[in-house]
Amino acid sequence: MSRVPYDILHLEAQIKDYIERHPEKRVTATAKLAELAEEMDSEKDTSTSTTSTVFDKLMNGFQMFKKDTYFAKPELTERLRNGQWPKFMIVACADSRVCPSSILSLEPGDAFVIRNVANLVPPYEEGGCPSFASALEYAVLHLKVSYIFVIGHRACGGIGALVKMTPDDGKYQTTFIEKWMAIGKPARERSHVKQMRDMEDNVDILCKHCEKESVNNSLGNLITYPFLLEAVVSKKTSLHGGYYDLIAGTFKKWNYDLVQV
Repeated sequence: MSRVPYDILHLEAQIKDYIERHPEKRVTATAKLAELAEEMDSEKDTSTSTTSTVFDKLMNGFQMFKKDTYFAKPELTERLRNGQWPKFMIVACADSRVCPSSILSLEPGDAFVIRNVANLVPPYEEGGCPSFASALEYAVLHLKVSYIFVIGHRACGGIGALVKMTPDDGKYQTTFIEKWMAIGKPARERSHVKQMRDMEDNVDILCKHCEKESVNNSLGNLITYPFLLEAVVSKKTSLHGGYYDLIAGTFKKWNYDLVQV
């Protein structure tokens, strides 16, 4: 007799518990159990018949997610099937070390997330950056998020490049990166002023200043979007900054008020 996989036993226990609490879902849940048990068997057969690949970790991670979140939290899963109602919109860096869902222990549905190089926010302009602007518009006007959180981090490669960029001469060493990082130039200039005031002459310290100042620069650019400014003035949405020091293992959060502008 073949051994019943633990995943299926765990899944069956979770769904039976869910059925006891929601008897009206019995037919749907029972059918789902059979469907997913078959899927698990199929995936297991496939994994044993193929050579290990770099994607194995991802697929194993998905199996853990199904067991620990998808099936372990049926009420959350059921709610998310019907839509999303996140309280937060997070703007974070695309750096692989600073995933906001991981460092803030977010669950699915908690936050609408925009990630790009150096967590920059381009200022509003007609026909400007449709990728960012469309995501912001959707979060503010359709999802109606209550909080917008811009998170910077230590050892940011984008900010390091910004600090070391040569003066504008119309020549670029990269096709896209320098043009994008130019959004953060006001933060760089303010960081240089602070460094001179504090009589510091250290690139690492300058980068730390700029990483934090860039968050405020992005927050300032956010309110150049008329629909967001209206939401902030009417107190439907508030703006917040954060800084994750991945070297020290610390996180700081602050509020951003219109009086700062």
